[in-house]
Parts: sequence; structure tokens; C-alpha cells
Amino acid sequence: MTTDNNTDDRGLDDETRPDVSALATAVISVLNDKPDSAAQSLRGSVVRKLVKSTLRDGAFNAEMLLNDLEDNRLAPDQIVDIYIPAAARELGVMWCDDMIGFAKVTIATARLQGLLTLLAPPWSAKPAVSNEAVNTLLVLQANDSHTLGPHVATAQLRRLGASVRLLFGPDEGTLARVLEDEHYDLVMFSCSRTDALATIAKMVKRIRAEREKSPPIALGGLVLELTDRIKEKTGVDLVTADVKVAFKLCDKKRLKQRSVAR
Repeated sequence: MTTDNNTDDRGLDDETRPDVSALATAVISVLNDKPDSAAQSLRGSVVRKLVKSTLRDGAFNAEMLLNDLEDNRLAPDQIVDIYIPAAARELGVMWCDDMIGFAKVTIATARLQGLLTLLAPPWSAKPAVSNEAVNTLLVLQANDSHTLGPHVATAQLRRLGASVRLLFGPDEGTLARVLEDEHYDLVMFSCSRTDALATIAKMVKRIRAEREKSPPIALGGLVLELTDRIKEKTGVDLVTADVKVAFKLCDKKRLKQRSVAR
């Protein structure tokens, strides 16, 4: 990314402003549905350390930061599920309060996303929950730059034992070919803009039309906070911000299919 750290958003025109506002809302709201127990155990000093480290000018040493967090007796799962989302929300609040500019919040959010890469289970890791991995396709919409939430979701799904493939900005034909070429137990759409719901609806309709037994289809993301009746508008099976709910929906369907097969 070739963004000047000193750039702010005050000179942006009206056409650009909605995208900037969406990013701020995204980093505030990512995984906003964290459990009450997580909120109660949140250590403010750790959140401040993450925010300060990701906003610091110059080189960013992700490994050193993670070692520091682990020395403070934090498990990788806690960092992924609790502290990275909390730091993202704090960055969003700071941007909305004009404490930092758009460039800084963008760079800091990208650094948080980089931490996820180091914390996610290696691709060679065996599923931790089930003997047979849930093959999951996570679809992001074109021109959607708000990828921190989907990457957190990916880390959580892999921890649950899912095999996850990310598909960025496919058209209907590309998505149809991907589903034809490989079996998926679950399709998840991540969406941050209301104007993308019509496109998702067309994709869902095509999946249903071309596949006699289509996998469960779920939708999550920032858009859940921007509009209502999303399930009716898109035709998905489930609308949720909790990947565990989508995972359970998929597992229930697989178990049902196995019992019928017997």
C-alpha cells in the first residue's frame, strides 16, 4: 500500500465519503457480537498496546508484538476473538472522533489483519473438532476492501475444523464454476454494502437453480447493521454475525443427510 501516513480524509469529495464512512463503521463493528464473558475479561491495557503498536510510524514488527502479548499470558484464540476486534473498534472510534486520519486507520487495520496471518492455524493442521473438515467457501463482494472481519471469521472457522477458501469478487459464472468443480458443505457471503445485496440475491438464485442439493448459504458482515430483512432480500438460509451459528447449521444438515443415507 502506498498511502501517506500524514494523509487525512478532510479533503475527500462526496463520492468518496461513503466508502470512508463504511470503513470506519466496519472497524468499529467487526465481531460486535462478542460474548458477554469476553467483554467482562477484556484487558484495556492490551487493547491500548495493540492500538498504539499498529498506529506507530515506521516498521511494524508483528512477531515481536505477538510475543509480547503471549508473555502477558494471552492465548492466540483470545487475541483473535477478543483483542483484535476490540482494537479495530477503538481505531474506528478514534477516526470518527478526528483523532486519527483515514490513512492511519487503514494502515493500522491492515496491520491487525497481518497479525491474523501469524495466528491462524497452519494449512497443514488437522481439524480440531471433527474427523471430516467442513469445506467452506467464503465469498467477498467486488470492491469490498473491508476484509478484517472475514479474515477473523476464517481463523475462527479453521479453528472449528473447517477448510476455508476465500473467493474475492466473483461474478455469477465464476461462482457457479467453483461450486461445480469442488464440493462445498457451506457457502458464506461477507457483505459490507447494501448495494451488493441484489448481486448476492442473483448468485443465490443461480446456486439454487443449478444445484439439486445446494449447500447451506449464510450471510454476514457490516451490512447486518445497515439494513433489515436481509434474508428475504437475498434468499440465503441464515443471516448471522456469528460463524459458529453458520457452522452448526452446516453440521446439522450433514448429519441429517448421513442419517437419511443410512
